[in-house]
Order: sequence, then structure tokens, then C-alpha cells
Amino acid sequence: MNELPALPLVSVVMCTYNGGQFLAKQLDAVLQQTHPAIEIIVVDDGSTDHTRTILQQYASQHARLKVYLNETNLGYIRNFEKACGLATGSYIALCDQDDYWVPEKIEKLLSAIGNYPMVYSDSLLCNEQLEPIGKKISDAVVCQPFHSCLQQAVFCRVYGHATLIKSSLIKQAVPFPAVLPHDWWLSFTATLHGGITYFNEPLVWYRQHSNNVFGAVGGKRKKEPGTIRRQKKQQELLDIRARMHIFYEACPDALQKEKKVLLALADSYRSFSLINNLRRVALFLRYSELFLAVKKRSAARKLMFCLKMFVKIK
Repeated sequence: MNELPALPLVSVVMCTYNGGQFLAKQLDAVLQQTHPAIEIIVVDDGSTDHTRTILQQYASQHARLKVYLNETNLGYIRNFEKACGLATGSYIALCDQDDYWVPEKIEKLLSAIGNYPMVYSDSLLCNEQLEPIGKKISDAVVCQPFHSCLQQAVFCRVYGHATLIKSSLIKQAVPFPAVLPHDWWLSFTATLHGGITYFNEPLVWYRQHSNNVFGAVGGKRKKEPGTIRRQKKQQELLDIRARMHIFYEACPDALQKEKKVLLALADSYRSFSLINNLRRVALFLRYSELFLAVKKRSAARKLMFCLKMFVKIK
């Protein structure tokens, strides 16, 4: 009698930090996934609330859940890199501490990923009480497959909580750069190694609240004193320039067109000189369909955005 092939192991990778208020709901959702072959890797980054107590209680009851406690705070990017390195599955599902996964999330993404290194789904937007607000992420941005790294060079709306990633992609992406979110870097890297496919169904309930590291689409920043705002703006500018250089360096020589465009874009980001401003606008006008691939805007608004690049860098 022939045995059925073993199901692929999926590593659910969660990083926690002072997430005790919402953590149990998400852990229960992960443990109730219909795909049975999972391990759950949780790395806590120095929580001072009751997060660690909750994790240890769950770990004592569920052998699939492995908890690691950082002695010092690594920050969310380095912590996700560490957690991914601890995973042993063929696939990795990044998990936030405060969302809710529908039971079929992993099963459906596994069926959709095919030969792609990454797949992502839509997400349902919720308030702090996890009550749907009647909107999905796809209502605000264009969700679609991505095949060119230029589609991920300026904006990324592939959120880590909605992805399933082949472990081979993680190996190609380490170390994670410190100047951009880990899910953006993984998405960019995925476009260099086969692209990203999309599953058109909300599989995550995305909780929006004041403690999110990054708010969902449409979130507003809190007002801050002018000096702090200017300092953050200057640091953001430095990070954007560093990001574009990293993207150029990561792009293989075999992708000649993409490499050339990324170099020209990085060069135009060096300063706000007249020649660089003109070059930047010209690049955005020429490649707007790629640079603004996730923007749900009219042609006129996309044109205005490109023209604004004369006085800003994005």
C-alpha cells in the first residue's frame, strides 16, 4: 500500500514585544490552522508586560510552539531575521502578534504559491477591538502579482503578515538591511528570484491600533514638535537614499534594464541639484507604471506625483 506524501512543514515566525493585550487571540488562530504540519517560532524582544508569561503558558501546552527570549532588544528587523533563522520548515509564514488569521490561511496560501518564492493575500482592516471596519487593503492599493523589482523599488504594499515565503528566499535575503522594513526587503528580493503571486481573498484580520510598528494603508502620523519632525525627515531621507543603493547592489547584472534604471534612480537621489531633480522626474514619468504599480490613482494624479519628484525623494 502506497503511503501518502508527507505534508510540507510550515514555520510560523512571530516576533513579540509588549503584545500581551492581543497575543492570545493570535496564538489560538495559529494553533487552529487547517494545515496541520506547522511549527511556531516565537522570539520575544525584551517585553516588560505579561507577554512572556503568556508565551510560556502556551509553550507548556503545545509542543509545536517554541519560545526564545532575547536578553537585549534587537528591534523588529533584527528580531525577525533571528526568528527566520530558527525556522526549520520548507515554508515560512511571518506572523504579527496582534492580528487574527482565518483557519485556512496557510492551507490556501500553500495551494497558491506554486513555483513562486512568495505569495500574499488580501487583509481585512479592523479596529482595535478586531471589529471589521468594512474595508480591505485592496480597497486602498493595487494588489496583484509582481514580476519586476522596479515595482517594489519605490513603494511596497506586500505586508509580511499576509505572506507565505519559501525558506530558500530567506537564505537569499539575509542579512536584512536595517534601513527598510523586513517585508519590503523580502518582497524586493522575491522579484529578483521568480516574482510574487497574489491570492485574492482576505486571510488576515489586520488590527489597527496605536502601538502598530507600521499602520495599515491610510494611517496618519501623530503630530510631533518641529525639531523632532525635521530630524526624522532628515533620517528618512538618508534611509531612502541608502535603500536605493541597496536595491541597485542587490539587482543582478543579468537584469540589465532593471539594474540600469536603479542606478539612474540612485544617482538622482544623491542631491536636490537642478540636474538631479530633472533626471528624477524624467525617470518617474518614463517608468511610472512600474514605480507606482501599487498606487490606486488616476492617470492625472500619477502624473502630478511624478512631477512632485522635482522637489522630493520617495
